[in-house]
Amino acid sequence: MEKTHIRKRIIISAMTGMIMIPGRAITVSAAEEAEEQQPFVQVAGIESVLEKCYETDVKDNINLYLVPSGEGEYLNMAFSDTGDFTYIRSAPDEESDWVGKLYSDSAAEVLEYLDGWTKIRSGSAEGYVPADALLTGAEARSSAEDYATDKATVTASVLNVRSGQGTENEILTQVEEGEEYVITGEPVDGWYPVKVGETDGWVCGEYITAETSYSYGETKEEEEERIAEEKAREEAEQAAAEGQAVINYACQFIGNPYVWGGTSLTEGADCSGFVQSVYAHFGVSLPRTTYDMEHAGYAVSYEDAMPGDLILYDGHVGLYMGDGNIVNAMNEEKGIGICNATYMEIIAVRRVL
Repeated sequence: MEKTHIRKRIIISAMTGMIMIPGRAITVSAAEEAEEQQPFVQVAGIESVLEKCYETDVKDNINLYLVPSGEGEYLNMAFSDTGDFTYIRSAPDEESDWVGKLYSDSAAEVLEYLDGWTKIRSGSAEGYVPADALLTGAEARSSAEDYATDKATVTASVLNVRSGQGTENEILTQVEEGEEYVITGEPVDGWYPVKVGETDGWVCGEYITAETSYSYGETKEEEEERIAEEKAREEAEQAAAEGQAVINYACQFIGNPYVWGGTSLTEGADCSGFVQSVYAHFGVSLPRTTYDMEHAGYAVSYEDAMPGDLILYDGHVGLYMGDGNIVNAMNEEKGIGICNATYMEIIAVRRVL
Protein backbone atom coordinates (compact mmCIF):
# COMPACT_ATOMS: atom_id res chain seq x y z
CA MET A 1 0.00 0.00 0.00
CA GLU A 2 1.49 3.24 -1.07
CA LYS A 3 1.91 5.79 1.67
CA THR A 4 0.29 9.16 1.21
CA HIS A 5 0.43 11.96 3.65
CA ILE A 6 -0.64 15.55 3.58
CA ARG A 7 1.50 18.40 2.31
CA LYS A 8 0.88 21.80 3.86
CA ARG A 9 2.37 25.25 3.59
CA ILE A 10 5.23 25.54 6.01
CA ILE A 11 4.52 27.98 8.81
CA ILE A 12 6.81 27.54 11.77
CA SER A 13 5.70 28.95 15.09
CA ALA A 14 8.52 30.40 17.14
CA MET A 15 8.28 31.79 20.66
CA THR A 16 8.89 35.51 20.65
CA GLY A 17 12.50 36.30 21.42
CA MET A 18 13.72 32.69 21.54
CA ILE A 19 16.33 31.42 19.09
CA MET A 20 17.59 27.87 19.29
CA ILE A 21 21.16 26.90 18.51
CA PRO A 22 22.34 23.34 19.11
CA GLY A 23 23.68 23.21 22.63
CA ARG A 24 22.36 26.59 23.79
CA ALA A 25 19.21 28.66 24.16
CA ILE A 26 19.42 32.44 23.81
CA THR A 27 16.71 34.89 24.73
CA VAL A 28 16.58 38.29 23.02
CA SER A 29 14.48 41.37 23.61
CA ALA A 30 11.71 41.98 21.11
CA ALA A 31 12.14 45.09 18.97
CA GLU A 32 8.78 46.32 20.15
CA GLU A 33 5.98 44.96 22.29
CA ALA A 34 2.69 44.03 20.67
CA GLU A 35 -0.55 42.66 22.04
CA GLU A 36 -0.35 39.68 19.71
CA GLN A 37 2.74 37.52 19.29
CA GLN A 38 4.04 37.16 15.75
CA PRO A 39 3.73 33.58 14.43
CA PHE A 40 7.28 33.49 13.07
CA VAL A 41 10.54 35.41 13.20
CA GLN A 42 11.87 36.72 9.90
CA VAL A 43 15.52 37.08 8.99
CA ALA A 44 15.52 40.84 8.58
CA GLY A 45 14.31 41.33 12.13
CA ILE A 46 16.76 38.79 13.51
CA GLU A 47 19.77 40.39 11.87
CA SER A 48 19.08 43.81 13.40
CA VAL A 49 18.58 42.31 16.85
CA LEU A 50 21.71 40.24 16.53
CA GLU A 51 23.80 43.34 15.87
CA LYS A 52 22.78 44.74 19.24
CA CYS A 53 22.36 41.69 21.42
CA TYR A 54 24.63 38.84 20.39
CA GLU A 55 28.28 38.08 20.75
CA THR A 56 30.14 37.91 17.46
CA ASP A 57 30.48 34.12 17.30
CA VAL A 58 26.75 33.59 17.74
CA LYS A 59 25.87 36.28 15.23
CA ASP A 60 28.22 34.83 12.64
CA ASN A 61 26.79 31.35 13.07
CA ILE A 62 23.09 32.19 13.21
CA ASN A 63 22.70 31.89 9.43
CA LEU A 64 23.59 28.22 9.69
CA TYR A 65 20.22 27.68 11.33
CA LEU A 66 18.07 29.65 8.90
CA VAL A 67 16.39 27.59 6.20
CA PRO A 68 14.58 29.12 3.21
CA SER A 69 10.94 28.25 2.56
CA GLY A 70 8.01 29.67 0.63
CA GLU A 71 7.33 32.13 3.45
CA GLY A 72 10.88 33.45 3.73
CA GLU A 73 13.54 32.14 6.11
CA TYR A 74 12.72 30.65 9.48
CA LEU A 75 14.56 29.33 12.50
CA ASN A 76 14.91 25.73 13.61
CA MET A 77 13.99 23.87 10.44
CA ALA A 78 15.07 20.26 10.03
CA PHE A 79 14.57 17.55 7.44
CA SER A 80 14.38 13.80 7.76
CA ASP A 81 17.60 11.89 7.09
CA THR A 82 16.26 8.37 7.42
CA GLY A 83 14.96 5.41 5.44
CA ASP A 84 11.23 4.93 4.92
CA PHE A 85 10.49 6.45 8.33
CA THR A 86 11.72 6.87 11.87
CA TYR A 87 9.52 6.71 14.95
CA ILE A 88 8.68 9.90 16.81
CA ARG A 89 8.72 8.86 20.47
CA SER A 90 7.06 10.18 23.60
CA ALA A 91 10.43 10.48 25.39
CA PRO A 92 14.12 10.55 24.38
CA ASP A 93 14.39 6.80 24.82
CA GLU A 94 14.21 3.92 22.32
CA GLU A 95 11.98 2.03 24.76
CA SER A 96 9.37 4.80 24.99
CA ASP A 97 6.06 4.61 23.14
CA TRP A 98 5.99 5.90 19.58
CA VAL A 99 3.50 8.69 18.96
CA GLY A 100 4.11 9.34 15.28
CA LYS A 101 6.27 8.73 12.23
CA LEU A 102 8.72 11.03 10.45
CA TYR A 103 8.92 9.93 6.82
CA SER A 104 11.91 10.11 4.51
CA ASP A 105 10.62 13.27 2.80
CA SER A 106 9.37 15.08 5.92
CA ALA A 107 10.19 18.52 7.26
CA ALA A 108 10.10 19.35 10.96
CA GLU A 109 10.50 22.16 13.45
CA VAL A 110 13.22 21.70 16.06
CA LEU A 111 11.90 22.37 19.55
CA GLU A 112 14.85 21.24 21.65
CA TYR A 113 18.32 19.75 21.24
CA LEU A 114 19.26 16.99 23.71
CA ASP A 115 22.13 14.56 24.06
CA GLY A 116 21.66 12.21 21.09
CA TRP A 117 18.01 13.19 20.65
CA THR A 118 16.08 16.08 19.15
CA LYS A 119 12.57 17.14 20.09
CA ILE A 120 10.58 18.07 17.00
CA ARG A 121 7.16 18.97 15.70
CA SER A 122 6.22 17.69 12.25
CA GLY A 123 2.64 18.35 11.27
CA SER A 124 0.54 17.32 14.26
CA ALA A 125 3.19 14.92 15.55
CA GLU A 126 5.42 16.12 18.38
CA GLY A 127 8.07 14.11 20.19
CA TYR A 128 11.65 12.89 20.09
CA VAL A 129 13.76 11.39 17.29
CA PRO A 130 17.42 10.34 17.27
CA ALA A 131 19.61 13.29 16.37
CA ASP A 132 21.22 11.36 13.52
CA ALA A 133 17.79 10.95 11.86
CA LEU A 134 17.71 14.67 11.02
CA LEU A 135 19.44 17.18 8.83
CA THR A 136 19.79 20.42 10.80
CA GLY A 137 21.71 23.65 10.56
CA ALA A 138 23.80 24.14 7.43
CA GLU A 139 22.86 20.68 6.11
CA ALA A 140 19.17 21.51 6.37
CA ARG A 141 19.62 24.84 4.68
CA SER A 142 21.53 23.34 1.75
CA SER A 143 18.98 20.51 1.38
CA ALA A 144 15.78 22.54 1.70
CA GLU A 145 15.05 22.65 -2.03
CA ASP A 146 15.33 18.86 -2.25
CA TYR A 147 12.42 18.48 0.17
CA ALA A 148 10.23 21.26 -1.23
CA THR A 149 7.42 20.97 -3.75
CA ASP A 150 6.22 24.00 -5.69
CA LYS A 151 2.48 24.02 -6.27
CA ALA A 152 0.11 26.22 -8.26
CA THR A 153 -3.39 26.89 -6.93
CA VAL A 154 -5.85 28.04 -9.60
CA THR A 155 -7.52 31.38 -8.80
CA ALA A 156 -9.57 31.77 -12.01
CA SER A 157 -12.95 30.06 -12.36
CA VAL A 158 -11.58 28.19 -15.38
CA LEU A 159 -7.98 28.33 -16.58
CA ASN A 160 -6.56 27.10 -19.89
CA VAL A 161 -3.51 24.86 -19.83
CA ARG A 162 -1.56 25.55 -23.02
CA SER A 163 1.21 23.84 -24.95
CA GLY A 164 3.55 26.82 -24.52
CA GLN A 165 4.00 30.26 -23.00
CA GLY A 166 1.39 32.59 -24.48
CA THR A 167 -2.26 32.65 -25.51
CA GLU A 168 -1.39 31.83 -29.12
CA ASN A 169 -0.47 28.28 -28.08
CA GLU A 170 -2.83 25.30 -28.23
CA ILE A 171 -5.20 24.64 -25.31
CA LEU A 172 -4.42 21.16 -23.98
CA THR A 173 -6.98 21.04 -21.16
CA GLN A 174 -8.66 23.25 -18.58
CA VAL A 175 -8.44 23.42 -14.78
CA GLU A 176 -10.83 24.94 -12.25
CA GLU A 177 -10.62 27.34 -9.34
CA GLY A 178 -9.13 25.93 -6.16
CA GLU A 179 -7.42 22.96 -7.82
CA GLU A 180 -3.72 22.40 -7.08
CA TYR A 181 -1.04 21.20 -9.48
CA VAL A 182 2.70 20.61 -9.22
CA ILE A 183 4.90 23.25 -10.83
CA THR A 184 7.48 21.28 -12.79
CA GLY A 185 10.05 23.96 -13.57
CA GLU A 186 10.97 27.64 -13.59
CA PRO A 187 8.49 30.25 -14.88
CA VAL A 188 9.10 31.80 -18.29
CA ASP A 189 7.73 35.26 -19.10
CA GLY A 190 5.08 34.93 -16.38
CA TRP A 191 3.99 31.44 -17.44
CA TYR A 192 4.41 28.39 -15.20
CA PRO A 193 4.97 24.79 -16.32
CA VAL A 194 2.53 22.42 -14.56
CA LYS A 195 1.53 18.78 -14.68
CA VAL A 196 -2.19 18.06 -14.95
CA GLY A 197 -2.74 14.32 -14.79
CA GLU A 198 -0.63 12.96 -17.63
CA THR A 199 -0.52 16.32 -19.39
CA ASP A 200 2.44 18.71 -19.21
CA GLY A 201 1.54 22.28 -20.07
CA TRP A 202 1.77 25.95 -19.16
CA VAL A 203 -0.56 28.29 -17.24
CA CYS A 204 -0.54 32.06 -16.94
CA GLY A 205 0.90 33.20 -13.60
CA GLU A 206 -1.74 35.93 -13.27
CA TYR A 207 -4.36 33.29 -12.52
CA ILE A 208 -2.55 31.08 -10.02
CA THR A 209 -1.00 31.34 -6.57
CA ALA A 210 2.41 29.70 -6.55
CA GLU A 211 3.76 28.49 -3.22
CA THR A 212 6.28 26.09 -1.75
CA SER A 213 5.07 23.25 0.44
CA TYR A 214 6.73 20.54 2.48
CA SER A 215 5.64 17.08 3.54
CA TYR A 216 5.17 16.34 7.23
CA GLY A 217 5.08 13.33 9.48
CA GLU A 218 1.89 12.08 11.05
CA THR A 219 0.68 10.98 14.45
CA LYS A 220 -0.13 7.37 15.25
CA GLU A 221 -3.83 8.25 15.17
CA GLU A 222 -3.49 10.00 11.79
CA GLU A 223 -1.74 6.94 10.35
CA GLU A 224 -4.52 4.65 11.60
CA GLU A 225 -7.15 6.95 10.10
CA ARG A 226 -5.28 7.15 6.78
CA ILE A 227 -4.91 3.38 6.56
CA ALA A 228 -8.63 2.92 7.30
CA GLU A 229 -9.53 5.45 4.60
CA GLU A 230 -7.22 3.76 2.10
CA LYS A 231 -8.76 0.38 2.89
CA ALA A 232 -12.27 1.75 2.46
CA ARG A 233 -11.29 3.37 -0.83
CA GLU A 234 -9.75 0.14 -2.11
CA GLU A 235 -12.86 -1.80 -1.12
CA ALA A 236 -15.05 0.76 -2.89
CA GLU A 237 -12.89 0.55 -6.02
CA GLN A 238 -13.10 -3.23 -5.94
CA ALA A 239 -16.87 -3.10 -5.51
CA ALA A 240 -17.14 -0.64 -8.40
CA ALA A 241 -15.08 -2.94 -10.62
CA GLU A 242 -17.23 -5.94 -9.68
CA GLY A 243 -20.40 -3.93 -10.24
CA GLN A 244 -19.19 -2.81 -13.66
CA ALA A 245 -18.59 -6.45 -14.57
CA VAL A 246 -22.23 -7.16 -13.70
CA ILE A 247 -23.40 -4.34 -15.95
CA ASN A 248 -21.15 -5.41 -18.81
CA TYR A 249 -22.64 -8.88 -18.61
CA ALA A 250 -26.23 -7.64 -18.34
CA CYS A 251 -25.89 -5.37 -21.36
CA GLN A 252 -25.21 -8.37 -23.59
CA PHE A 253 -28.91 -9.16 -23.40
CA ILE A 254 -30.26 -5.77 -24.46
CA GLY A 255 -32.91 -6.29 -27.11
CA ASN A 256 -33.98 -9.68 -25.84
CA PRO A 257 -37.70 -10.13 -25.03
CA TYR A 258 -39.63 -9.39 -21.86
CA VAL A 259 -41.64 -12.37 -20.64
CA TRP A 260 -43.86 -12.17 -17.58
CA GLY A 261 -42.63 -14.70 -15.02
CA GLY A 262 -39.58 -15.54 -17.15
CA THR A 263 -36.00 -15.88 -15.96
CA SER A 264 -34.18 -16.62 -19.22
CA LEU A 265 -31.75 -13.95 -20.35
CA THR A 266 -32.07 -15.12 -23.94
CA GLU A 267 -35.62 -16.45 -24.26
CA GLY A 268 -37.21 -13.83 -22.05
CA ALA A 269 -37.43 -12.56 -18.47
CA ASP A 270 -39.42 -10.11 -16.42
CA CYS A 271 -37.71 -7.36 -14.40
CA SER A 272 -36.92 -9.37 -11.28
CA GLY A 273 -36.14 -12.52 -13.26
CA PHE A 274 -33.65 -10.53 -15.36
CA VAL A 275 -31.87 -9.14 -12.28
CA GLN A 276 -31.92 -12.51 -10.50
CA SER A 277 -30.45 -14.35 -13.50
CA VAL A 278 -27.74 -11.74 -14.12
CA TYR A 279 -26.52 -12.01 -10.53
CA ALA A 280 -26.79 -15.81 -10.55
CA HIS A 281 -24.06 -15.75 -13.22
CA PHE A 282 -21.76 -14.21 -10.59
CA GLY A 283 -22.73 -16.67 -7.85
CA VAL A 284 -25.02 -14.24 -6.03
CA SER A 285 -28.42 -15.61 -5.02
CA LEU A 286 -31.23 -13.05 -5.02
CA PRO A 287 -34.94 -13.37 -4.15
CA ARG A 288 -37.37 -13.91 -7.03
CA THR A 289 -39.68 -10.94 -6.48
CA THR A 290 -39.07 -7.19 -6.44
CA TYR A 291 -40.71 -7.00 -3.01
CA ASP A 292 -38.19 -9.39 -1.50
CA MET A 293 -35.32 -7.70 -3.34
CA GLU A 294 -36.05 -4.56 -1.32
CA HIS A 295 -34.41 -6.38 1.61
CA ALA A 296 -31.45 -7.91 -0.25
CA GLY A 297 -27.91 -6.72 0.55
CA TYR A 298 -27.80 -3.34 2.25
CA ALA A 299 -29.25 0.09 1.58
CA VAL A 300 -27.34 2.96 -0.03
CA SER A 301 -28.58 6.34 -1.17
CA TYR A 302 -29.25 7.02 -4.83
CA GLU A 303 -26.55 9.70 -4.69
CA ASP A 304 -24.04 7.00 -3.69
CA ALA A 305 -25.29 4.40 -6.17
CA MET A 306 -22.64 2.49 -8.11
CA PRO A 307 -22.85 0.25 -11.19
CA GLY A 308 -24.49 -3.05 -10.25
CA ASP A 309 -26.72 -1.66 -7.50
CA LEU A 310 -30.39 -2.64 -7.52
CA ILE A 311 -32.73 0.30 -8.19
CA LEU A 312 -36.17 -0.60 -6.86
CA TYR A 313 -39.53 0.96 -7.67
CA ASP A 314 -43.14 0.09 -6.89
CA GLY A 315 -43.33 -3.28 -8.63
CA HIS A 316 -40.18 -2.91 -10.70
CA VAL A 317 -36.39 -3.32 -10.45
CA GLY A 318 -33.39 -2.52 -12.62
CA LEU A 319 -29.59 -2.52 -12.45
CA TYR A 320 -27.85 0.81 -12.06
CA MET A 321 -25.36 1.47 -14.85
CA GLY A 322 -24.02 4.84 -13.74
CA ASP A 323 -24.67 8.28 -15.27
CA GLY A 324 -28.30 8.13 -14.13
CA ASN A 325 -29.31 5.10 -16.20
CA ILE A 326 -30.51 1.54 -15.54
CA VAL A 327 -30.57 -1.62 -17.64
CA ASN A 328 -33.79 -3.54 -17.06
CA ALA A 329 -36.48 -5.75 -18.50
CA MET A 330 -38.98 -3.01 -19.20
CA ASN A 331 -42.14 -4.44 -20.78
CA GLU A 332 -43.35 -6.63 -23.65
CA GLU A 333 -43.11 -3.75 -26.10
CA LYS A 334 -39.54 -2.65 -25.28
CA GLY A 335 -37.99 -5.83 -23.91
CA ILE A 336 -34.62 -5.59 -22.16
CA GLY A 337 -33.17 -2.13 -22.54
CA ILE A 338 -31.83 1.06 -20.98
CA CYS A 339 -33.81 3.92 -19.46
CA ASN A 340 -33.37 6.81 -17.06
CA ALA A 341 -33.13 5.67 -13.43
CA THR A 342 -35.48 8.39 -12.20
CA TYR A 343 -38.24 7.77 -14.73
CA MET A 344 -40.44 7.02 -11.73
CA GLU A 345 -40.10 7.27 -7.97
CA ILE A 346 -37.29 5.20 -6.47
CA ILE A 347 -38.29 3.20 -3.39
CA ALA A 348 -34.90 1.76 -2.48
CA VAL A 349 -31.34 1.28 -3.66
CA ARG A 350 -29.67 -1.95 -2.53
CA ARG A 351 -26.06 -3.08 -2.87
CA VAL A 352 -25.61 -6.83 -3.02
CA LEU A 353 -21.89 -7.14 -3.79
